[in-house]
Amino acid sequence: MTTSSHVLLSTDNDRWRHALLACGIASSLLYGTMIWVIRYEGYSVVSQVPSELTAIGAPTRALWSGLGWVYTALVTAFGVGLWRSAGGNRAARIVSGLILAFASLGLLWPFAAMHQREVLVAGGGTFSDDLHRALGGVTVFLMFLAMGFGAAAFGRRFRLYSIATIILLLTFGALTFIEAPRLEAGLPTPWIGLWERINISVFLLWLAVLASTLLRTGTSRTKRTVSQPSPFRTPRAEAQIRAAYDAALRLWPVSYDELEVPTRFGTTHVVAAGPKNAPPLVLLHGYMATSVMWAPNIADLSTGYRVYAVDVMGQPSKSVPGEPIRHSTDYVAWLTATLDGLNLSRVSLLGMSFGGWIALRYAVAAPERIQNLVLLSPGGFLPMVKQFALRAMVMVFVPTRFTVNSFMRWAGIDDEAARPWLDLMYLGVKHFRMPEETMRVDRDAANLLADGELRMLHTPTLLLFGEDEVIYDAAEALERACRLIPHVEAALIPNCRHDMCFSRSQIVDARVLDFLKRTGGQQEGNGHRFVA
Repeated sequence: MTTSSHVLLSTDNDRWRHALLACGIASSLLYGTMIWVIRYEGYSVVSQVPSELTAIGAPTRALWSGLGWVYTALVTAFGVGLWRSAGGNRAARIVSGLILAFASLGLLWPFAAMHQREVLVAGGGTFSDDLHRALGGVTVFLMFLAMGFGAAAFGRRFRLYSIATIILLLTFGALTFIEAPRLEAGLPTPWIGLWERINISVFLLWLAVLASTLLRTGTSRTKRTVSQPSPFRTPRAEAQIRAAYDAALRLWPVSYDELEVPTRFGTTHVVAAGPKNAPPLVLLHGYMATSVMWAPNIADLSTGYRVYAVDVMGQPSKSVPGEPIRHSTDYVAWLTATLDGLNLSRVSLLGMSFGGWIALRYAVAAPERIQNLVLLSPGGFLPMVKQFALRAMVMVFVPTRFTVNSFMRWAGIDDEAARPWLDLMYLGVKHFRMPEETMRVDRDAANLLADGELRMLHTPTLLLFGEDEVIYDAAEALERACRLIPHVEAALIPNCRHDMCFSRSQIVDARVLDFLKRTGGQQEGNGHRFVA
């Protein structure tokens, strides 16, 4: 029987925040109506600029001024909503500050009205005309800054859209600039009104799209951090991955609880099994593998331990990303927050492959939180072979069942029992959008930790490699570990590659449980090599 419990971040003010974000769309609709619809007799939207509607003496000045105050209020409200939605996304906070600065200019525009053309031609311009030009320049500067930081804050698709918007602004801005001197010279400006209106409309559309993006990503049932777009390519893809995850998890041979732990990096999904009063054992899965990969091991491991299988943040799983992982130290901060949310002060930590690299990093950075450490074919001991990088690249850029299965067969995983997990991995590779910052960090797992970092590892450590490991030379990695890690047991598991958790689960589980039983405290002596 499966039970569920949820520890969710409070969203008491969610409706209020949504209302503030909706003001971004309303402000664009209002200002678009003002520049395209409002006019007076003889006025041309094609050959005259919107500022002439607010010019001193223009019949539409009073109407425009009144609506201008409403527009300023709406943009200000949107800026506040964006600030409340930004979370730990620094670029998004900068965008919100720029939009609030943009809105604050609305307080100055009533004092910066231009004069009508005939007055300017006759030399009747005053300080208000100079202020009008200055505010126009500052407005354009803030617009470009907001779009630039917005491109960095909200994912790849919004970045490409922002770049296209900037190109359009530069194009039509140049056309406007070419005709601008003719206005005060009293010469015909046949297209200046159209060019400037297109320019303004392009920015208004960008603002509305930004607001829509935040509203869409901020209303998911998982309370996703709204500063980030959905990590899934489509809602249907997300549903497929979750359904495949649940189907694979139902194959676990033991009962389990599903927990959700809020952190600043997002909501971490954890599958817990075993006696609730037993010592805690935390599991970190391999790259793209999710916690369902522990199906062959969970029955043995949960017999005497309360096992917490954690879905690594930033991976395709039921963990919901918020602020991206940007550095290996972020994994340390994320795992610390997750353990704190689970009320676990000190744990045994087990990591496989990529999860082993995270576990290794964590044990070096936060040894006080680790009772003992188990690493199964972890990253960080030797650089990965070139074939690993090539095969992984093909799998990521051509995400088909064939490329995923081909990569995993090369790694040694071709058991029919692993099919539900492999299907889930395929869906993740195909439909999950990992932030570029996180991808750069994850590539560090293919590099080796420095000798000094390994010497700092004083936690009792069990290190197991497949005898026929394909991602690096297992014997060489084992020798390096025994030479550098002060308190280590190391072994080669026979007749397996990178698949020990599946094909040699009984041997691996027995070694792990024996090690955990013997290392309740600090282990004495130098490292040893054991060959199973």
